[in-house]
Amino acid sequence: MTEFEREILLAIGSLEEGEVVSYGCIAARAGRAKASRAVGRFLSKSLVDLPWWRVVRSDGKLHEKSRGRQTESLRAEGVNVEAGRVNSSPLGKFSG
Repeated sequence: MTEFEREILLAIGSLEEGEVVSYGCIAARAGRAKASRAVGRFLSKSLVDLPWWRVVRSDGKLHEKSRGRQTESLRAEGVNVEAGRVNSSPLGKFSG
């Protein structure tokens, strides 16, 4: 595992219940602000148990392939999801 991947894990692991952020936000927290696609690739291949459902696209849209599970997990945390997009969370609008 690379240092960047370890930083991604730390960034996602630090998210609070109901907190929703973008792939770019995680990339920035991991020290590589322009690496949002690398975050997405890592999450798609990761076998680590983390709250991946709290990470969405910068426009609030959910991951297409796992939209149902992501919607269910976010709603369980009080996040408002409509038409495959995060509208708001208990901690305020998501950080894009």
